[in-house]
Amino acid sequence: MQAQETRSLYETENNYFENAALKSKAWFILKEKETVMASWGVCLLSLTLICNIIARCDFSFVNLKCNDYKQGRLGQQSLLECIVNLSGVSDARIERVFWMKEGATLIEYKRGNAPKSEPRFTLAEPHRNEGNLNVSMLVTNTKWEDRGDYTCTVITSRGYCLSSASLELSVPYGTPTISRLSKNPNQKVAMTLSCNAGGGYPEGRILWFDEHGTNWTPSSKQNAIKTEDGRFNLNSRLDLLQSSTFFNYICAVYNIRKDREGETQYSVSVLDPVLNPHEGPTQKSDLASKIVIPVVIIGAVIIGLLIVRLLKPCFQSSHQGLPTNRKDYYEDEYPTKTMPGDNAAAV
Repeated sequence: MQAQETRSLYETENNYFENAALKSKAWFILKEKETVMASWGVCLLSLTLICNIIARCDFSFVNLKCNDYKQGRLGQQSLLECIVNLSGVSDARIERVFWMKEGATLIEYKRGNAPKSEPRFTLAEPHRNEGNLNVSMLVTNTKWEDRGDYTCTVITSRGYCLSSASLELSVPYGTPTISRLSKNPNQKVAMTLSCNAGGGYPEGRILWFDEHGTNWTPSSKQNAIKTEDGRFNLNSRLDLLQSSTFFNYICAVYNIRKDREGETQYSVSVLDPVLNPHEGPTQKSDLASKIVIPVVIIGAVIIGLLIVRLLKPCFQSSHQGLPTNRKDYYEDEYPTKTMPGDNAAAV
């Protein structure tokens, strides 16, 4: 009997501890669920706040318009244009403006304070007022490393927005130069003209024209070499055939906007022996004879005319005493002999 009571008591205690463990475990599980629910609540609250902020940055009220692409000039000023559009909201005002490039802040403006900026970077209109919506950035003495993408962020009393702009540089090419290459394995080519223009960016193009403005570029070959600093050196070669009849050629360099930046003219002489590097002594003498013979003939004709002109007065003076009647002249020189019968008849 006592053993049974002891066993019952032991079972009761075990049940008690098991129930306590289950309750404790349930409590921890409940607390874990509450923690998870609290975390989800925080996430939902944060998401709600983000949505509210985004809702405040309604693009129907606040809009930032930037020119996507700007072509600047090395060493000159470059303007990245950005304008805030508040879409008719009269009570909105610009609170802060940020210009950044690759994570680095270049310009920071806070309403009521002067803009803070890095050297050579400034707001195009640094003196702000409530109605000034121009947040463009001006880059002075533009350098090669200023190329790239920029981000402009504007915070207003009605929300915030951002936009990006890209700056590219154009470097003008130097005046092109023309040189003559006389050696060419092609027997039909008299000479090759080579035109060079360097130091420009982006890659441009060289065009060829003759003295009448005809474009010979399709007959040329261009090569562009990129230098270590990113600029380009252009070379173009134009082959002149032996049958070519043009003597003046123009090499012109154009930038990416198809603007002519420089040109050089080259004159080819018809007597230049390099015009036909394959001609031999016989061909050269034939060319000389074709030029000399006409000159000699024309000179002989002119001398003959001058001689006739000088001798004409002498011939005229030697014939002034001759009778004009040819019959009388012959009668005087040879008198007519009369026969005796003729005299008798005459008597």
